Formats: sequence, structure tokens, C-alpha cells
Amino acid sequence: MIEPNRLLAGRYRLIEQIDAGGSAYIYKAIDERTKQEVAVKILKPELTQNEEFVQRFKKEVQASLKLRHANIIRAYDAGLDDGTYYIVMDLIHGKTLKHLININGPLPLKYVVNVAKKLCLALEYAHVKGFVHRDIKPHNVMIDMTGEPFIADFGIARNIAQNTITVEDNNVMGSVHYFSPEQARGERVDKRSDIYSLGILIYEMLTGHVPFDADTSVAIALKHINELMPDVRDEMPDIPESINKIIQKATQKDKHFRYKSAFNMYEDLQRCLSEPDGEYIRYTESKRVQQHMEEQQAKRSKRSLKRLFIMFGIAAVIVFAIIAVASAVINYNAEKPISMPSLVGMTQKSAQEAVKDITPTTTVTYEYSSQAEQGIVIGQEPEPGVQVKPGDPLSIVVSNGTGTDTMPDVTNIDITQAQKILAENGIEVNQIVDDINGEQPINYVISQYPLPGESISASGSVWLTVKASPNVEKVKVANVQGDDVSTALESLKAQGLTTFFLYEKSSDEKKGTVISQSPQENIELAVNKPMTLTVSRSSGTRYSYNGEALDLVIPKDGTKLKVGVKGEIDGIPVYYIIYDTIVQSGEQEIDLKKATQIVIDSDEESVETELIIFLNDIQLKSETVEFTRGG
Repeated sequence: MIEPNRLLAGRYRLIEQIDAGGSAYIYKAIDERTKQEVAVKILKPELTQNEEFVQRFKKEVQASLKLRHANIIRAYDAGLDDGTYYIVMDLIHGKTLKHLININGPLPLKYVVNVAKKLCLALEYAHVKGFVHRDIKPHNVMIDMTGEPFIADFGIARNIAQNTITVEDNNVMGSVHYFSPEQARGERVDKRSDIYSLGILIYEMLTGHVPFDADTSVAIALKHINELMPDVRDEMPDIPESINKIIQKATQKDKHFRYKSAFNMYEDLQRCLSEPDGEYIRYTESKRVQQHMEEQQAKRSKRSLKRLFIMFGIAAVIVFAIIAVASAVINYNAEKPISMPSLVGMTQKSAQEAVKDITPTTTVTYEYSSQAEQGIVIGQEPEPGVQVKPGDPLSIVVSNGTGTDTMPDVTNIDITQAQKILAENGIEVNQIVDDINGEQPINYVISQYPLPGESISASGSVWLTVKASPNVEKVKVANVQGDDVSTALESLKAQGLTTFFLYEKSSDEKKGTVISQSPQENIELAVNKPMTLTVSRSSGTRYSYNGEALDLVIPKDGTKLKVGVKGEIDGIPVYYIIYDTIVQSGEQEIDLKKATQIVIDSDEESVETELIIFLNDIQLKSETVEFTRGG
């Protein structure tokens, strides 16, 4: 306990203790230089006696000072004063998310989704900067008076997480409810551990309690390792299935089956309410998880059936389980473990060739390296010598080079001007994220990654966060299915929509008729988002692209790539989408020769047209290309 009114570092006057955790006390204080209220976190005296912990703490504090995100509590200063280690941070006037849940119980669905999206973006920012929180829980999320969430305890969390789970204090008991299975086993963790914890957090916000509980921390940890994640709809049947699927995907026991990034999770949260029956689990699940999901779905649909049918269903499940277990035993015996070779130092191509007998596909991520040339493997998982079976997941980290360009400062200016400045420096923007927070005017850049002055390379990701209107107009989409495309576009334009993606498809319908639309009738769509129409293929001359493949650098796994041709229908601009797929991160070569042909009312042997490339429905770039008559 620190005495009130103490002056730390001759600057920070402690006023009162406002919180305490397993590792620190938190005080409200006054910065005597600026006269601003701040929060000061002071490490408990017993932790200052561990020299190894102190050294790690110093390094982490220095790193945490670099984090600057709208939903991460900012650290301004840190130091040592008369044996007391301290960190100076933003003072958030509010309560922890844990307090909010304890007082209110289950939170409103829309608020939960909004909070989860903001936490995803904050985690993605931190992960890209090289930080893993390792202690995501509602105790470490502050909610201010407006309901805005802020992640706390970046920097010291990875040190605290190294404590053994056999310690029965409040801090560890609080954290273990959110541990990933790999944390519970004491294994090395990465960003996917934060994603698991966030999935647990979303479950708790929706139900008012954690999914796994027991009398001891060890028992709770074992549940994370061994027990299947409960279905949130069993307790909250009004929750959309999309939410349950997002939680299930985030909390997979095997981290390789979770979201590859917090931004991928954010993308699903963006559409989970407007597309409650959409596809959210886009990977091959383990048999155990597939069986669990099927059993949960069957359980909900059979609740109203008679006991006879219930007993029949149980018998069927038992038979299926016996077969599945027998099959698993046979497969296990048939697969002889292989010792994982060392891949570090190889080229990406050589590494993938070396493990082709272990796995046909390898997850590849890219990082800057001051030691290795671009294209050289600098990390792998599993590590060399680990026993694996054919088909086991494998991931490698490949050097992205040392960085060749310097990122200019484009914050606090209009997004159009920012993109122009970056283009003049030969830098492409890979991702634009809307955020309603910040004091900047609408469409001004709030933050950027990389930060001003930091190095980037040709294959590096560039993100801009832009101030969006808190009240973006939304409209309930009209039903235009069956209409002539011209009439449909006029109707949608009259609603305020401005961006239209068109897919042409052979059909028995009259040429130019709208076959389908997305979103469907009466679904809300922001006026600045694209409307998609599938139209019966029109008449005209077929032209094919015979140019070179497109070389693109994709910033994130699971990025939606669309390639379109710019056109016009009765004066309304449209984009004819000729290529649509999901791509993984890294350098990609896109061969458009296999793309759908375009149909143009022309007799020329070749035509030039503008090709537009979209990443996650955001225009990345355009170029003029030539299409040749015929196929």
C-alpha cells in the first residue's frame, strides 16, 4: 500500500487508490506539470524483489509506450521512484467490463457485437505491432461513461501469464477462466490465444457467466483443455446462429482452427447481425467438433419431439460415436509419427517442398527481419524434432525483408489527400478501417500503420483508420429481383445507394433481368456499402483477358478479392465482377485468363477497359487493360 499524496518522480501526485489487482495498485493522480488527471499503476512491493521479473517488466513497459490505438489505454510514462515501479496511463472514468456484467447480467446483443468489434481492431493493431496480450478478460477491459471499451494491461500481461496456474489467488483464478488450452498446458502462445480469450469474453457478455467454472484453477484449466465449448444458443435461444459460430470458431481447442487474425474475426462480426444464417466456419473442423456442433443443432430442433424420438436420437448418436471412435483408433494406428525437420534458413519454396509428404498445404505469414533476406523462413510451428502425423497443420514465418520505404505522416488529413500522398511515394493502402471515435472531422485519418517514419517494404501492409460518421445512413433494401437491371438500379439509386457490383449469369430469364440480390429485401445496408446484383447475361460480343497475371500483395489471410470491369447502365456507374475469391496473405499471382469473359456491344477485335481491384470490397487500384474478341 502506498501512502496518499505521495509525489512520484516529482510530477505525479497520488490522490486515492481506485483499484487493485493481483500484481498492482492503481491510483488516481494529478500530473503537476499539465494539471491533468491520470491513472498510475504501481507494482506491488513483492514483485519488485524478483530481478528477472523486473527486467522483463522494464522491457515490456518500454514497448507498451508505443501502442497508440483508440481502444487501448495509453501509457504516457513509466519509471522507478524510490524503489517503486510505476506506469502512468489514461484515466478512464468508468468501470471494468466485469463490473458491468456482474451488475447487469447478460448484455444487449448489439452492444456485445459493437464492443467485440472494437476489441478485435485493438487486438489486431497490437498483434501487427508484435504484441500478444495473453490476459484478455473483462477485468482488463474498461468501459467509460459512454460505453466505449478500452483494453488495459498491455505490456505486463505476458509476464503475469507466466505464473503457474496452481497458485490460488484472485488474479490467477480470474485469468484462468479465459485461458486458452495452450496457456493451460504451459505452452508457448501467440495471437490466437488472445482470439480464444475474446471468444470466451463474448460468451460471458451474452450469458452473464463464463462457460467453464470449477472450485480450483487447475480444474478450470482442465476444462479448457478437455471439455467442448457450450453452445450459447442452448441458454440464449434468441441469439443468432452466426454469433454461436463465431464463438465456436474463436474457441477451437486446436489454435490452427481458430481465426487466423483478430481482423478476420472482426469481418465476421461486421456481418453477423445482417447475415445471421451466413457461412462463418470456413474450415475443416475436427470430427469431435463437427459431432458436437451437429449434436447441439439436433438438440435444439428436437426439443418439441416426443420421448420416443429423443431416445431414438440418443441411440443413433451412440452408434455414430462408436463408429467415429473406432475409425479414429484405426486412423491413429495407421499414421506413423514423423519428426518435424528444421525449415529455418530455407527459402519458402524449399521449405514447402521439404514438408510436402507431411502436409499438402502450409500456412504462411510474413514478418520483417533485420537478419534474413526476403523469402527466407525465419520461424516454424511445430518446432524441429516434434513428432507429427501426415495431415497435421504446419505454419511457417517468412522474412518480408528489412523494409525499404519510410512511412510518411498522413494523420489528421482527408483520406483522399492521404492516399494521394502515399501514391506519390509509391505506397499502396491495403486496408481502410472506419472508426466513429476521434476528434478529427469526418473522412480524416485518425491513425495509421506503420507509424510515421517507420520502414515498410513493397510487400508490407499499410492500414489507415478513418473517422466515419457515427450516423451513417442505412436503408432497407428494396426488392428488385425480377426487375430489368436498369429499373433495379434506378430504384436502388433513389434509395441513396451508389456502389453496385454486377455478376452476369446464363439464365432462362429475359436478358438483363435481376436473378438475385444481396442483401435481400428489407435488410439494412449502409449507403456507402456496395449492393450486389446477379443479372441474366446480356447479348453482345464476348471478349477475354489475355494479358499478364496480376501480381498482388495481400495483407491478411481470408481477404476477399474481387476484380471488376467498370461500366455504366443508363448513366449509373457499375462494376461487372469477373473474378471473385478468398485469398491468403502474401504475394499472390492472379491469372485472369480463367476468369469469366466480359460481354460488350462492340465489333472491334480488341477493346481497352478499366480493370478495378477490390480487397474486402474496398477499391485498391485500377489499371487499363486490353480484352480480345473471342475466347
